[in-house]
Amino acid sequence: MYLVFLCSNSAFAQVVRGVVGHIVSGDPIEFANVYLANTVTGTVTDSTGAFVLKGFEPGKYDLTVSFVGFSTYSIPIELGVGQELDLNITLHTEVLSLPEVFITADTSRWNNYFQVFCNYFLGTTPGSKECKILNYRSLNFYFDQSQNTLYAHTREPIKVINNWLGYEIDYDMRSFRMDFDKGRLTCEGVPRFSCLDPKNRFDAKRWEKNRQLEYTGSLLHFFRSVYADKLKDNQYEVRTIKRIPDPDRLPEAVVSRKIRFFRSKLEEHKPTNQVCDVNWADSLKRYRQIQAQPGFVDIPGNEFASANELIENSIIAYNGILQVTYLGEKEHKKYPFKRNSRRKSGYQRSRLYITDELKVYENGYYEDVQSTYVEGYWSWKGSIAGILPMNYRLPDE
Repeated sequence: MYLVFLCSNSAFAQVVRGVVGHIVSGDPIEFANVYLANTVTGTVTDSTGAFVLKGFEPGKYDLTVSFVGFSTYSIPIELGVGQELDLNITLHTEVLSLPEVFITADTSRWNNYFQVFCNYFLGTTPGSKECKILNYRSLNFYFDQSQNTLYAHTREPIKVINNWLGYEIDYDMRSFRMDFDKGRLTCEGVPRFSCLDPKNRFDAKRWEKNRQLEYTGSLLHFFRSVYADKLKDNQYEVRTIKRIPDPDRLPEAVVSRKIRFFRSKLEEHKPTNQVCDVNWADSLKRYRQIQAQPGFVDIPGNEFASANELIENSIIAYNGILQVTYLGEKEHKKYPFKRNSRRKSGYQRSRLYITDELKVYENGYYEDVQSTYVEGYWSWKGSIAGILPMNYRLPDE
């Protein structure tokens, strides 16, 4: 019975059915993967190209269709209670080509780049130690020295076994870019979850315990709390942030000019292996570290007494920075920014940047995701090792 407890979906009446075919010939495509992105709801098409998805709660989802040799198809759908949707989907033949930067991909340092990739993709949380990439050799890397930026690309979904949470994840990665100068990671993709079979009752209980640990305080939990007006009940404190320039930091123009200067000096001496009186590498490293530091000071502003002050008609119209503190749990002892923090509370604190209005749905879906990004605890906790499918709910939620 523990298998049912681990991976069961409630018997919701929403249904999506349809047919998948070739856009030119019109022939049905058999064995195409059809799924709701970021969920455990998925199936494959039959010999007629037909599919049926059911057993998911009402809300907004990204319906995704993928098949080898064809471009991935994705469309947002929204279903209310008891609604059904019929679709006729056509797929384009994929044009195989690597992005321009990967034409000269560096394979000599592949192992080093792969380790860096894992640190950011799988994460460095305790759960990341129980995650592994099965098809890691499908990854290509390119490091742009002039921009101090690592790129990653693959032609097939990245297959991850997450033994921390009990999922197999097929991650259709669209882009990966880590800018080390700015400390900014951009990773875009579509995950599909499948439940692993526990070997015993201990595995089932451990996975559910870890899922609850990752879910509470997560971005998914936060948006559901906002929608349901349960910020206080779910132990969230939300404040606005006023940002002012840091008077003690060198101007960005000066820092950028120094980086360009020392970088050019390194390039000049590299071909001849000349010994320099000045250590250009150390100077370049120092100014890169300065550039990576915030050029501003954040001042916490007013606290939102309730979600109703933040959201109206499912729309968050606030543009700016929100400081979100989850008071239900302290930061993990391995959180890398804990040691240098001047904060005394030790609670999980994140920054949510909103550049345009957001629409939030009951199941935690929000759009447009491109108008948001996070810093702080969410950026550490929200790696592949810690993400959960949107189907997940607490037992009493």
